[in-house]
Amino acid sequence: MNSPRVTMFDIAKRLGVSHTTVSLALRNHRDVSAKRREEIQRVAEEMGYQRDPFLAGLAAYRKQTGGTGFQGTLAWLNHWDPPERLREFGEFNAYWEGAAKAAKSLGYKLDEVLWPLDCPAKRVEKILLARGVQGVLIPPQPCVPDWGDFDWSKFSLIRFGTSVPSPDSNLVTSDHFRAVIMATTRIHEYGYRRIGFVTDKDYNYFRGGNYYGGFVWAQKLLELAPPLPPLLMNAERFRNKPEKELPVLNRWLARHKPDAILTTEPYIPDATRKLGHRIPHDIAVAGTTVRDIPVDAGIDQHAEGIGRIAVEMLVKQIHVNERGEPPDPCRILIESTWQDGKSLPRRNAG
Repeated sequence: MNSPRVTMFDIAKRLGVSHTTVSLALRNHRDVSAKRREEIQRVAEEMGYQRDPFLAGLAAYRKQTGGTGFQGTLAWLNHWDPPERLREFGEFNAYWEGAAKAAKSLGYKLDEVLWPLDCPAKRVEKILLARGVQGVLIPPQPCVPDWGDFDWSKFSLIRFGTSVPSPDSNLVTSDHFRAVIMATTRIHEYGYRRIGFVTDKDYNYFRGGNYYGGFVWAQKLLELAPPLPPLLMNAERFRNKPEKELPVLNRWLARHKPDAILTTEPYIPDATRKLGHRIPHDIAVAGTTVRDIPVDAGIDQHAEGIGRIAVEMLVKQIHVNERGEPPDPCRILIESTWQDGKSLPRRNAG
């Protein structure tokens, strides 16, 4: 039986560093000290690490051609109404930016294909074929698309995240579970003890409960006492009838008295202020995405990297002629990092 292939994540776990540090060290990048590079390269050799030959080929291609040789067309499928709403989200726009840069460097053209709500999916399929599209990127959508009899066997495809449950393709997304654990741990290290979490129930549901689950597990790991119950809001009702939903937040704040909040919801900072709480003097606030939550502390999901990796994997599928829904769909989870900000300052020297 063949031994499992050693990955950069295995090396990172062995050494207690991030996989990004390992990647940079294996490329002799100057952002990693010479001593650390030597250590990582030595351990990688001892563990039997070998670079993925396809990704090595992509890197060589980028160096040799500078992305000037045309290889084909990729599609970014936009089913939003109106379409411009999609890239008004900072995370999703960064997906596009990362994907577009990667496509260009690999010799592909990335086209945004607009899919009107009243247009049948089969018509979209014909449009893609007419444009010579080989691979399709499916960014997050506001509602589950009706694919009808769309024939996915004609395209390679990658989804961003889990908000679109079908087609059952490979997907690339942030590791939300680990990101929330990381963020809660950092907030605790900064001296906060009554840490709360606020999310939208539907938002959490379509992401597999990973935000909620990550926070509950972080509470156990950090032995927070008392553990504050996460608050599941109704974002749609808040938008349409804030006078109905604002009291829900007010009761939760009054009962549990958090000194810090981690949230997925852009409206929470302003709603907290409307209820008379100063940020960060009374309650510190951090967001699960620093691109879309209007505070400056929280999680950087490395959205451009998600877009880049999605295109690299899509091109790989094109090259090996992998079309349609794979028999063993995989999830590629991208690590996040913490971003300091004034909305959640340190309370202590830790």
